[in-house]
Amino acid sequence: MLRRILFLSAAPAMLLAPVLFATAAQAQSAHFVGTPSCTKSLPAGLTCSGKAAGLANGPTEAFLTASSISATYNCENKGGNIAPGQPVVTQSVTGPVQKITPRNGNIKFSPTIPPPTPPSAATECPNGNWKVVLTSLTYNDVVLHIQQPPGTDVLTFDFGTIDP
Repeated sequence: MLRRILFLSAAPAMLLAPVLFATAAQAQSAHFVGTPSCTKSLPAGLTCSGKAAGLANGPTEAFLTASSISATYNCENKGGNIAPGQPVVTQSVTGPVQKITPRNGNIKFSPTIPPPTPPSAATECPNGNWKVVLTSLTYNDVVLHIQQPPGTDVLTFDFGTIDP
């Protein structure tokens, strides 16, 4: 009779186990749908987009990281003349987080990394009448992170170096 009482008290826990672990099981089959891709433009920076499936329906975040970004700037005067020997700005960066609500375990993402803040024309150019113009961007070791819940990577994609 003691066995029967133990079985009855364990039965509710056994019935709840699939419900308690359903979210973790769904997220374990997370995968990209196709291959994520990136586009780069001087004014906007880097945007990588794509789709993922097999996620749970909880809070999800996507963001990009880069080990370094190299941005080359020129100083240009009102006549269009370029001053030689202008700075290259290099910095490591994590882009802003894109918060996504999955629908049936599916998401579309498009996180970005903007270009670095340009140097000051007043300190880097021949005089204050010149303007700083971005001429090239190189993103090194770019990685896409999909996190669910936030703080836990469930998918990553390494794009490597993205140069012109």
